[in-house]
Amino acid sequence: MDKQTKRRKKYYFFFILLFNDLFFLSLSFLVSFFVRFGFILREDIRPFISYYFLYSLFGVAVIIILLAFNRLYNLDNVHPGMDVNTKILLNAVLGIFAISILNFYIDRDGYLLSRAWLIYAAFFTFIFLIVGRVLVRRIVNIFFTKTDIKRNVIVVGLNEEGRRIAATFSKVELDNANVVGFIDSKRKLKTEDSFIKKFKDFKILGTLDDIRNYIIEYDIDTVVISSPDLKYDEILEFLDNIKEYNLEILMSPSLFEFSVSRMRMFDYAGIPLIQITTVSQDWKIKVTKFIIDYLLGLLIFLFFLILYPIAGLAIKLDSEGPVLYKQERYGENFKKIKIYKFRTMVKDAESKKDIINKIYDKKGGFKIKDDPRITRVGRFLRKTSLDEFPQMINVLKGELSIIGPRALAIEEGNQLEEWEKKRMTIKQGITGLWQISGRSDLNYEERIKLDLFYIHNWSIWLELKIIFFTILRILFRRGAY
Repeated sequence: MDKQTKRRKKYYFFFILLFNDLFFLSLSFLVSFFVRFGFILREDIRPFISYYFLYSLFGVAVIIILLAFNRLYNLDNVHPGMDVNTKILLNAVLGIFAISILNFYIDRDGYLLSRAWLIYAAFFTFIFLIVGRVLVRRIVNIFFTKTDIKRNVIVVGLNEEGRRIAATFSKVELDNANVVGFIDSKRKLKTEDSFIKKFKDFKILGTLDDIRNYIIEYDIDTVVISSPDLKYDEILEFLDNIKEYNLEILMSPSLFEFSVSRMRMFDYAGIPLIQITTVSQDWKIKVTKFIIDYLLGLLIFLFFLILYPIAGLAIKLDSEGPVLYKQERYGENFKKIKIYKFRTMVKDAESKKDIINKIYDKKGGFKIKDDPRITRVGRFLRKTSLDEFPQMINVLKGELSIIGPRALAIEEGNQLEEWEKKRMTIKQGITGLWQISGRSDLNYEERIKLDLFYIHNWSIWLELKIIFFTILRILFRRGAY
Protein backbone atom coordinates (compact mmCIF):
# COMPACT_ATOMS: atom_id res chain seq x y z
CA MET A 1 0.00 0.00 0.00
CA ASP A 2 1.16 3.58 -0.60
CA LYS A 3 2.40 5.91 2.15
CA GLN A 4 -0.91 7.77 2.38
CA THR A 5 -2.84 4.50 2.85
CA LYS A 6 -0.33 3.34 5.48
CA ARG A 7 -0.75 6.62 7.36
CA ARG A 8 -4.53 6.28 7.12
CA LYS A 9 -4.34 2.70 8.39
CA LYS A 10 -2.30 3.79 11.43
CA TYR A 11 -4.79 6.55 12.27
CA TYR A 12 -7.76 4.18 11.91
CA PHE A 13 -6.08 1.64 14.17
CA PHE A 14 -5.17 4.29 16.76
CA PHE A 15 -8.69 5.71 17.09
CA ILE A 16 -10.47 2.33 16.99
CA LEU A 17 -8.18 0.95 19.70
CA LEU A 18 -8.36 4.15 21.79
CA PHE A 19 -12.17 4.18 21.88
CA ASN A 20 -12.15 0.45 22.52
CA ASP A 21 -9.88 0.88 25.56
CA LEU A 22 -11.91 3.85 26.85
CA PHE A 23 -15.07 1.76 26.71
CA PHE A 24 -13.62 -1.33 28.38
CA LEU A 25 -11.74 0.66 31.02
CA SER A 26 -14.91 2.53 31.96
CA LEU A 27 -16.78 -0.78 32.04
CA SER A 28 -14.14 -2.40 34.27
CA PHE A 29 -14.38 0.36 36.90
CA LEU A 30 -18.19 0.27 36.75
CA VAL A 31 -18.33 -3.52 37.12
CA SER A 32 -15.83 -3.34 40.00
CA PHE A 33 -18.06 -0.85 41.81
CA PHE A 34 -21.17 -3.04 41.49
CA VAL A 35 -19.29 -6.19 42.44
CA ARG A 36 -18.03 -4.48 45.59
CA PHE A 37 -21.18 -2.59 46.64
CA GLY A 38 -24.02 -4.30 44.78
CA PHE A 39 -26.68 -2.81 42.50
CA ILE A 40 -28.78 -1.57 45.41
CA LEU A 41 -26.59 0.97 47.16
CA ARG A 42 -26.63 1.37 50.93
CA GLU A 43 -27.40 4.80 52.38
CA ASP A 44 -23.88 5.16 53.80
CA ILE A 45 -22.32 4.65 50.34
CA ARG A 46 -24.42 7.08 48.27
CA PRO A 47 -22.75 10.31 49.49
CA PHE A 48 -19.38 9.01 48.31
CA ILE A 49 -20.31 7.88 44.79
CA SER A 50 -18.79 11.08 43.38
CA TYR A 51 -15.39 10.06 44.81
CA TYR A 52 -15.49 6.72 43.02
CA PHE A 53 -16.56 8.47 39.82
CA LEU A 54 -13.57 10.82 40.14
CA TYR A 55 -11.19 7.92 40.92
CA SER A 56 -12.49 6.02 37.91
CA LEU A 57 -11.98 8.96 35.53
CA PHE A 58 -8.49 9.47 36.93
CA GLY A 59 -7.66 5.76 36.62
CA VAL A 60 -8.89 5.60 33.01
CA ALA A 61 -6.81 8.65 32.07
CA VAL A 62 -3.64 7.34 33.76
CA ILE A 63 -3.92 3.87 32.18
CA ILE A 64 -4.60 5.33 28.71
CA ILE A 65 -1.48 7.53 29.04
CA LEU A 66 0.59 4.55 30.21
CA LEU A 67 -0.64 2.41 27.30
CA ALA A 68 0.25 5.18 24.87
CA PHE A 69 3.67 5.60 26.52
CA ASN A 70 4.30 1.86 25.96
CA ARG A 71 3.38 2.27 22.26
CA LEU A 72 0.37 -0.02 22.59
CA TYR A 73 -1.61 2.20 20.19
CA ASN A 74 0.98 1.71 17.48
CA LEU A 75 -0.03 -0.48 14.53
CA ASP A 76 3.33 -2.27 14.79
CA ASN A 77 2.14 -3.74 18.10
CA VAL A 78 -1.12 -5.13 16.75
CA HIS A 79 0.23 -8.67 17.06
CA PRO A 80 -0.70 -10.14 20.46
CA GLY A 81 1.98 -11.64 22.66
CA MET A 82 3.18 -12.23 26.20
CA ASP A 83 5.05 -8.90 26.25
CA VAL A 84 1.86 -6.99 25.33
CA ASN A 85 -0.17 -8.78 28.01
CA THR A 86 2.56 -8.15 30.58
CA LYS A 87 2.58 -4.43 29.74
CA ILE A 88 -1.22 -4.27 30.04
CA LEU A 89 -1.07 -5.96 33.46
CA LEU A 90 1.68 -3.62 34.64
CA ASN A 91 -0.22 -0.54 33.40
CA ALA A 92 -3.40 -1.73 35.15
CA VAL A 93 -1.53 -2.13 38.45
CA LEU A 94 0.19 1.25 38.05
CA GLY A 95 -3.16 2.91 37.30
CA ILE A 96 -4.69 1.50 40.49
CA PHE A 97 -1.57 2.53 42.43
CA ALA A 98 -2.01 6.09 41.08
CA ILE A 99 -5.60 6.08 42.38
CA SER A 100 -4.33 5.06 45.83
CA ILE A 101 -1.90 7.97 45.82
CA LEU A 102 -4.62 10.40 44.72
CA ASN A 103 -6.80 9.15 47.53
CA PHE A 104 -4.38 10.56 50.12
CA TYR A 105 -4.76 14.08 48.73
CA ILE A 106 -8.55 14.21 48.70
CA ASP A 107 -10.59 15.34 51.67
CA ARG A 108 -13.01 12.44 52.06
CA ASP A 109 -14.78 13.53 55.27
CA GLY A 110 -13.51 10.49 57.12
CA TYR A 111 -14.53 7.95 54.46
CA LEU A 112 -11.96 5.24 53.62
CA LEU A 113 -11.54 4.12 50.03
CA SER A 114 -12.49 0.45 49.60
CA ARG A 115 -9.37 -1.68 49.06
CA ALA A 116 -11.54 -4.49 47.71
CA TRP A 117 -12.78 -2.11 44.98
CA LEU A 118 -9.16 -1.37 44.02
CA ILE A 119 -8.38 -5.09 43.74
CA TYR A 120 -11.50 -5.70 41.66
CA ALA A 121 -10.64 -2.72 39.47
CA ALA A 122 -7.13 -4.02 38.78
CA PHE A 123 -8.46 -7.49 37.95
CA PHE A 124 -11.29 -6.39 35.66
CA THR A 125 -9.10 -3.76 33.97
CA PHE A 126 -6.58 -6.41 32.95
CA ILE A 127 -9.23 -8.94 31.82
CA PHE A 128 -11.38 -6.42 29.95
CA LEU A 129 -8.43 -4.82 28.15
CA ILE A 130 -7.20 -8.24 26.97
CA VAL A 131 -10.70 -9.24 25.81
CA GLY A 132 -11.24 -5.81 24.23
CA ARG A 133 -8.04 -6.05 22.21
CA VAL A 134 -9.02 -9.48 20.94
CA LEU A 135 -12.32 -8.00 19.76
CA VAL A 136 -10.70 -4.93 18.28
CA ARG A 137 -8.43 -7.07 16.11
CA ARG A 138 -11.54 -8.55 14.53
CA ILE A 139 -13.12 -5.11 14.16
CA VAL A 140 -9.95 -3.72 12.57
CA ASN A 141 -9.78 -6.67 10.18
CA ILE A 142 -13.42 -6.20 9.11
CA PHE A 143 -12.82 -2.48 8.65
CA PHE A 144 -9.63 -2.99 6.61
CA THR A 145 -11.33 -5.71 4.54
CA LYS A 146 -14.30 -3.45 3.77
CA THR A 147 -11.95 -0.65 2.75
CA ASP A 148 -9.76 -3.16 0.82
CA ILE A 149 -6.66 -2.30 2.86
CA LYS A 150 -4.38 -5.33 2.62
CA ARG A 151 -0.93 -6.11 3.94
CA ASN A 152 1.27 -7.41 1.13
CA VAL A 153 3.94 -9.79 2.38
CA ILE A 154 7.08 -11.16 0.74
CA VAL A 155 8.99 -14.07 2.30
CA VAL A 156 12.76 -14.44 2.07
CA GLY A 157 13.75 -18.10 2.25
CA LEU A 158 12.93 -21.18 0.19
CA ASN A 159 12.65 -23.65 3.07
CA GLU A 160 10.09 -25.47 5.18
CA GLU A 161 10.04 -22.72 7.81
CA GLY A 162 9.33 -20.08 5.15
CA ARG A 163 6.57 -22.22 3.62
CA ARG A 164 4.95 -22.72 7.02
CA ILE A 165 5.11 -18.99 7.75
CA ALA A 166 3.54 -18.15 4.38
CA ALA A 167 0.77 -20.70 4.94
CA THR A 168 0.07 -19.24 8.38
CA PHE A 169 -0.08 -15.67 7.07
CA SER A 170 -2.52 -16.80 4.37
CA LYS A 171 -4.77 -18.60 6.87
CA VAL A 172 -4.99 -15.90 9.55
CA GLU A 173 -8.02 -13.88 8.54
CA LEU A 174 -7.49 -11.27 11.26
CA ASP A 175 -4.39 -9.93 9.54
CA ASN A 176 -5.84 -9.51 6.03
CA ALA A 177 -2.39 -10.42 4.69
CA ASN A 178 -1.56 -11.30 1.09
CA VAL A 179 1.62 -13.36 0.57
CA VAL A 180 2.76 -12.28 -2.88
CA GLY A 181 5.64 -14.75 -3.12
CA PHE A 182 9.15 -15.95 -2.19
CA ILE A 183 12.64 -14.76 -2.96
CA ASP A 184 16.07 -16.17 -2.11
CA SER A 185 19.71 -16.03 -3.14
CA LYS A 186 20.81 -17.05 -6.63
CA ARG A 187 22.68 -20.11 -5.35
CA LYS A 188 19.60 -21.29 -3.47
CA LEU A 189 17.35 -21.00 -6.53
CA LYS A 190 19.85 -22.97 -8.62
CA THR A 191 20.21 -25.87 -6.17
CA GLU A 192 16.63 -26.25 -4.93
CA ASP A 193 14.70 -27.21 -8.07
CA SER A 194 13.13 -30.26 -6.40
CA PHE A 195 12.22 -28.29 -3.29
CA ILE A 196 10.63 -25.47 -5.30
CA LYS A 197 7.97 -27.92 -6.49
CA LYS A 198 6.59 -27.98 -2.93
CA PHE A 199 5.71 -24.29 -3.24
CA LYS A 200 2.78 -24.91 -5.59
CA ASP A 201 0.48 -22.63 -3.55
CA PHE A 202 2.92 -19.70 -3.62
CA LYS A 203 4.78 -17.84 -6.33
CA ILE A 204 8.59 -17.92 -6.60
CA LEU A 205 9.39 -14.33 -7.57
CA GLY A 206 13.17 -14.41 -8.00
CA THR A 207 16.38 -13.38 -6.27
CA LEU A 208 17.32 -11.01 -3.45
CA ASP A 209 18.99 -8.68 -5.95
CA ASP A 210 15.59 -7.70 -7.38
CA ILE A 211 13.91 -6.96 -4.04
CA ARG A 212 13.50 -3.23 -4.78
CA ASN A 213 11.62 -4.02 -8.00
CA TYR A 214 9.30 -6.45 -6.15
CA ILE A 215 8.60 -3.89 -3.41
CA ILE A 216 7.43 -1.36 -6.01
CA GLU A 217 5.66 -3.85 -8.30
CA TYR A 218 3.69 -5.62 -5.55
CA ASP A 219 3.40 -2.67 -3.15
CA ILE A 220 5.07 -4.64 -0.33
CA ASP A 221 4.39 -3.71 3.30
CA THR A 222 6.07 -6.56 5.20
CA VAL A 223 9.21 -8.60 4.60
CA VAL A 224 9.63 -11.87 6.51
CA ILE A 225 13.18 -13.24 6.60
CA SER A 226 13.35 -16.99 7.14
CA SER A 227 16.59 -18.17 5.62
CA PRO A 228 19.33 -19.67 7.80
CA ASP A 229 21.45 -20.04 4.64
CA LEU A 230 21.92 -16.27 4.30
CA LYS A 231 25.26 -15.03 5.54
CA TYR A 232 25.66 -12.17 8.00
CA ASP A 233 26.91 -9.71 5.37
CA GLU A 234 24.12 -10.73 2.96
CA ILE A 235 21.43 -9.89 5.53
CA LEU A 236 23.05 -6.53 6.31
CA GLU A 237 23.31 -5.72 2.61
CA PHE A 238 19.70 -6.81 2.05
CA LEU A 239 18.39 -4.64 4.92
CA ASP A 240 20.45 -1.68 3.76
CA ASN A 241 19.01 -2.11 0.26
CA ILE A 242 15.39 -1.71 1.45
CA LYS A 243 15.77 0.72 4.37
CA GLU A 244 14.27 3.66 2.46
CA TYR A 245 10.89 1.96 1.94
CA ASN A 246 9.66 2.10 5.57
CA LEU A 247 8.71 -1.61 5.63
CA GLU A 248 7.85 -3.88 8.52
CA ILE A 249 10.78 -6.32 8.81
CA LEU A 250 10.13 -9.63 10.57
CA MET A 251 12.70 -12.34 11.15
CA SER A 252 11.92 -15.93 12.08
CA PRO A 253 14.45 -17.47 14.50
CA SER A 254 13.55 -20.96 13.14
CA LEU A 255 12.80 -22.08 16.68
CA PHE A 256 9.18 -23.08 16.17
CA GLU A 257 9.01 -25.39 19.19
CA PHE A 258 9.83 -22.58 21.61
CA SER A 259 7.47 -19.91 22.87
CA VAL A 260 8.43 -16.23 22.91
CA SER A 261 7.80 -16.30 26.68
CA ARG A 262 10.73 -18.72 27.00
CA MET A 263 13.11 -16.55 24.99
CA ARG A 264 15.21 -13.69 26.28
CA MET A 265 17.38 -11.69 23.91
CA PHE A 266 20.50 -10.12 25.38
CA ASP A 267 23.85 -8.71 24.38
CA TYR A 268 26.96 -10.71 25.24
CA ALA A 269 30.11 -8.69 24.51
CA GLY A 270 28.46 -7.20 21.43
CA ILE A 271 26.98 -10.50 20.23
CA PRO A 272 23.14 -10.72 20.25
CA LEU A 273 22.06 -14.06 21.74
CA ILE A 274 18.70 -15.69 22.47
CA GLN A 275 18.46 -17.51 25.79
CA ILE A 276 15.87 -20.30 25.95
CA THR A 277 14.71 -21.38 29.38
CA THR A 278 14.01 -25.08 29.70
CA VAL A 279 10.68 -26.57 30.68
CA SER A 280 10.68 -30.25 31.58
CA GLN A 281 7.71 -32.47 32.42
CA ASP A 282 8.80 -32.84 36.05
CA TRP A 283 6.73 -34.09 38.99
CA LYS A 284 5.20 -30.64 39.63
CA ILE A 285 3.77 -30.48 36.12
CA LYS A 286 2.57 -34.09 36.33
CA VAL A 287 0.85 -33.49 39.68
CA THR A 288 -0.78 -30.30 38.36
CA LYS A 289 -2.01 -32.08 35.23
CA PHE A 290 -3.30 -35.00 37.31
CA ILE A 291 -5.37 -32.64 39.47
CA ILE A 292 -6.75 -30.81 36.41
CA ASP A 293 -7.49 -34.07 34.59
CA TYR A 294 -9.18 -35.82 37.48
CA LEU A 295 -11.30 -32.90 38.69
CA LEU A 296 -12.29 -31.69 35.21
CA GLY A 297 -12.79 -35.24 33.92
CA LEU A 298 -15.06 -36.14 36.85
CA LEU A 299 -16.99 -32.86 36.49
CA ILE A 300 -17.57 -33.37 32.74
CA PHE A 301 -18.49 -37.04 33.18
CA LEU A 302 -21.10 -36.26 35.87
CA PHE A 303 -22.40 -33.10 34.18
CA PHE A 304 -23.17 -34.92 30.94
CA LEU A 305 -24.35 -38.13 32.60
CA ILE A 306 -27.89 -37.55 31.36
CA LEU A 307 -26.55 -37.23 27.81
CA TYR A 308 -25.21 -40.79 27.61
CA PRO A 309 -28.56 -42.69 27.51
CA ILE A 310 -29.97 -40.13 25.02
CA ALA A 311 -26.94 -40.48 22.73
CA GLY A 312 -27.02 -44.26 23.14
CA LEU A 313 -30.70 -44.45 22.15
CA ALA A 314 -30.12 -42.23 19.09
CA ILE A 315 -27.18 -44.38 17.97
CA LYS A 316 -29.21 -47.60 18.38
CA LEU A 317 -32.21 -46.23 16.46
CA ASP A 318 -30.02 -44.92 13.64
CA SER A 319 -27.95 -48.05 12.89
CA GLU A 320 -27.06 -51.53 14.09
CA GLY A 321 -24.11 -52.08 16.38
CA PRO A 322 -22.87 -51.24 19.89
CA VAL A 323 -23.27 -47.79 21.44
CA LEU A 324 -19.63 -47.50 22.49
CA TYR A 325 -16.73 -47.98 20.11
CA LYS A 326 -13.44 -49.31 21.49
CA GLN A 327 -10.20 -48.78 19.61
CA GLU A 328 -6.64 -49.73 20.49
CA ARG A 329 -4.33 -46.74 20.39
CA TYR A 330 -0.90 -45.68 21.55
CA GLY A 331 -0.71 -43.89 24.88
CA GLU A 332 2.30 -42.41 26.68
CA ASN A 333 5.61 -43.88 25.48
CA PHE A 334 3.77 -46.10 22.95
CA LYS A 335 1.91 -48.03 25.64
CA LYS A 336 -1.19 -49.58 24.07
CA ILE A 337 -4.54 -48.51 25.54
CA LYS A 338 -8.19 -48.95 24.56
CA ILE A 339 -10.10 -45.70 24.22
CA TYR A 340 -13.88 -45.33 24.40
CA LYS A 341 -15.99 -43.21 22.03
CA PHE A 342 -19.61 -43.11 20.95
CA ARG A 343 -19.91 -45.17 17.77
CA THR A 344 -20.25 -42.85 14.78
CA MET A 345 -19.82 -45.38 11.95
CA VAL A 346 -21.74 -48.30 10.52
CA LYS A 347 -21.36 -51.71 12.16
CA ASP A 348 -18.93 -53.20 9.60
CA ALA A 349 -16.76 -50.05 9.21
CA GLU A 350 -13.50 -51.92 9.93
CA SER A 351 -14.12 -54.35 7.05
CA LYS A 352 -14.08 -51.67 4.35
CA LYS A 353 -10.38 -52.06 3.46
CA ASP A 354 -10.38 -49.60 0.56
CA ILE A 355 -11.43 -46.78 2.90
CA ILE A 356 -9.09 -47.98 5.67
CA ASN A 357 -6.15 -47.75 3.27
CA LYS A 358 -7.08 -44.15 2.43
CA ILE A 359 -7.38 -43.19 6.09
CA TYR A 360 -3.95 -44.41 7.11
CA ASP A 361 -2.22 -42.26 4.53
CA LYS A 362 0.16 -39.74 6.07
CA LYS A 363 -0.09 -37.28 3.16
CA GLY A 364 -3.84 -37.12 3.68
CA GLY A 365 -3.38 -36.39 7.36
CA PHE A 366 -5.08 -39.67 8.38
CA LYS A 367 -8.45 -38.07 7.70
CA ILE A 368 -11.29 -38.42 5.19
CA LYS A 369 -13.58 -35.42 5.13
CA ASP A 370 -16.58 -37.22 3.61
CA ASP A 371 -16.17 -40.71 5.07
CA PRO A 372 -19.13 -42.77 3.71
CA ARG A 373 -19.05 -45.06 6.77
CA ILE A 374 -20.26 -42.30 9.12
CA THR A 375 -23.92 -42.55 10.14
CA ARG A 376 -26.38 -39.65 10.31
CA VAL A 377 -26.26 -39.53 14.11
CA GLY A 378 -22.51 -40.12 13.94
CA ARG A 379 -22.04 -37.05 11.77
CA PHE A 380 -23.89 -34.94 14.33
CA LEU A 381 -21.87 -36.42 17.20
CA ARG A 382 -18.62 -35.61 15.41
CA LYS A 383 -19.67 -32.08 14.48
CA THR A 384 -20.53 -31.36 18.12
CA SER A 385 -17.57 -33.43 19.43
CA LEU A 386 -20.03 -35.37 21.63
CA ASP A 387 -18.48 -38.64 20.43
CA GLU A 388 -15.38 -37.78 22.49
CA PHE A 389 -17.12 -37.62 25.88
CA PRO A 390 -16.80 -41.33 26.81
CA GLN A 391 -13.02 -40.79 26.79
CA MET A 392 -13.51 -39.24 30.23
CA ILE A 393 -13.49 -42.88 31.37
CA ASN A 394 -9.91 -43.12 30.03
CA VAL A 395 -9.05 -39.88 31.82
CA LEU A 396 -10.39 -41.16 35.17
CA LYS A 397 -8.49 -44.43 34.63
CA GLY A 398 -5.28 -42.40 34.21
CA GLU A 399 -4.73 -43.54 30.60
CA LEU A 400 -5.41 -40.18 28.93
CA SER A 401 -5.12 -36.51 29.80
CA ILE A 402 -7.71 -33.83 29.01
CA ILE A 403 -5.01 -31.80 27.23
CA GLY A 404 -2.20 -33.35 25.24
CA PRO A 405 -1.21 -34.75 21.85
CA ARG A 406 -4.03 -36.82 20.36
CA ALA A 407 -3.74 -40.55 21.06
CA LEU A 408 -2.74 -42.19 17.77
CA ALA A 409 -4.20 -45.31 16.20
CA ILE A 410 -1.66 -48.14 15.99
CA GLU A 411 -1.34 -47.89 12.20
CA GLU A 412 -0.79 -44.14 12.45
CA GLY A 413 1.73 -44.37 15.30
CA ASN A 414 3.80 -46.92 13.41
CA GLN A 415 4.38 -44.36 10.63
CA LEU A 416 5.91 -41.69 12.89
CA GLU A 417 9.36 -40.46 11.93
CA GLU A 418 12.06 -40.25 14.59
CA TRP A 419 11.59 -36.53 15.32
CA GLU A 420 7.81 -36.98 15.47
CA LYS A 421 8.09 -39.63 18.20
CA LYS A 422 8.87 -36.87 20.73
CA ARG A 423 5.12 -36.25 20.94
CA MET A 424 4.70 -39.67 22.59
CA THR A 425 6.85 -38.81 25.62
CA ILE A 426 3.90 -37.48 27.64
CA LYS A 427 0.40 -38.72 28.41
CA GLN A 428 -1.76 -38.41 25.29
CA GLY A 429 -4.86 -36.20 25.37
CA ILE A 430 -8.38 -35.65 24.08
CA THR A 431 -7.86 -32.08 22.92
CA GLY A 432 -4.74 -30.03 22.34
CA LEU A 433 -3.11 -27.04 20.75
CA TRP A 434 -3.67 -28.06 17.13
CA GLN A 435 -7.35 -28.75 17.77
CA ILE A 436 -7.89 -25.10 18.74
CA SER A 437 -5.61 -23.87 15.93
CA GLY A 438 -7.64 -25.26 13.05
CA ARG A 439 -8.46 -28.83 14.08
CA SER A 440 -8.94 -31.00 10.96
CA ASP A 441 -8.04 -28.08 8.64
CA LEU A 442 -4.32 -28.29 9.52
CA ASN A 443 -1.99 -30.60 7.65
CA TYR A 444 -0.26 -33.43 9.48
CA GLU A 445 3.12 -31.74 9.84
CA GLU A 446 1.55 -28.64 11.39
CA ARG A 447 -0.28 -30.81 13.93
CA ILE A 448 2.94 -32.57 14.98
CA LYS A 449 4.77 -29.25 15.38
CA LEU A 450 1.96 -27.82 17.51
CA ASP A 451 2.06 -30.95 19.70
CA LEU A 452 5.80 -30.46 20.21
CA PHE A 453 5.27 -26.77 20.91
CA TYR A 454 2.81 -27.73 23.66
CA ILE A 455 5.26 -30.21 25.21
CA HIS A 456 8.17 -27.74 25.23
CA ASN A 457 6.16 -24.75 26.47
CA TRP A 458 3.74 -26.24 29.00
CA SER A 459 2.24 -23.84 31.54
CA ILE A 460 -0.96 -23.66 33.55
CA TRP A 461 -2.01 -20.67 31.44
CA LEU A 462 -1.50 -22.59 28.20
CA GLU A 463 -3.53 -25.46 29.68
CA LEU A 464 -6.42 -23.15 30.61
CA LYS A 465 -6.24 -21.38 27.24
CA ILE A 466 -6.61 -24.68 25.36
CA ILE A 467 -9.58 -25.68 27.54
CA PHE A 468 -11.27 -22.32 26.96
CA PHE A 469 -10.77 -22.31 23.18
CA THR A 470 -11.78 -25.96 22.91
CA ILE A 471 -15.16 -25.01 24.39
CA LEU A 472 -15.49 -22.20 21.84
CA ARG A 473 -14.54 -24.55 18.98
CA ILE A 474 -17.18 -27.06 20.08
CA LEU A 475 -19.84 -24.35 20.36
CA PHE A 476 -19.07 -22.92 16.90
CA ARG A 477 -18.44 -26.40 15.40
CA ARG A 478 -15.39 -25.39 13.39
CA GLY A 479 -12.96 -27.80 11.79
CA ALA A 480 -14.38 -31.13 13.03
CA TYR A 481 -15.37 -33.99 10.75
